[in-house]
Amino acid sequence: MIIVLWVPFANASPIDDAAEYSVRVKSTVRYAFAGEGTGTSDGAGFLIDKTRGWILTNAHVSGYGTGDIEVSFKDHGYHNAKPVYIDKELDIAVIEVLAKNIPDESSEAKLDCGDRPLNGVAVAAFGHPHGLTYSASRGIISKVR
Repeated sequence: MIIVLWVPFANASPIDDAAEYSVRVKSTVRYAFAGEGTGTSDGAGFLIDKTRGWILTNAHVSGYGTGDIEVSFKDHGYHNAKPVYIDKELDIAVIEVLAKNIPDESSEAKLDCGDRPLNGVAVAAFGHPHGLTYSASRGIISKVR
C-alpha cells in the first residue's frame, strides 16, 4: 500500500509547506516486547485530522504503541501523544495529541488515496534525517512493486 501525500506547494518552498502539517515524533520504549528494542527514537509524521488531533506516522516511529510517544510541531515544544491505530505489517500508525496542543498555524495534510497509476508521479519526502529538521527532498515514483 502506498499513500501519496498531495502537496500543492502554495508557498515558495516545500519545506515551508511541510512545516504547516509535519511533526517530529519521539517515542521511548522502556520495556521491550517480543524481542523488540528499547530506547528512544525520532521520526516524522503529519497531521491528518486537526479536530481529532490525529497524526499519521510509521508504526516503527511510534514504537509500535509499546512506549511513550511525544509530538512536536515546528517551533513548539513536545506534547504527549497516544496510539490510536498501529499496523505492524503495513508499518503505519495513527497517533493522537490533544487538539488544544495543535498550533493555530498548523493545517491538515491532503492525502491522495485514489487508484490512479503511480509510476512517474512526482512526490516529496519530509522528515528530520541526521538532525536536519523539517527538511524536504523531491523525486518520482519510478515503479510500484
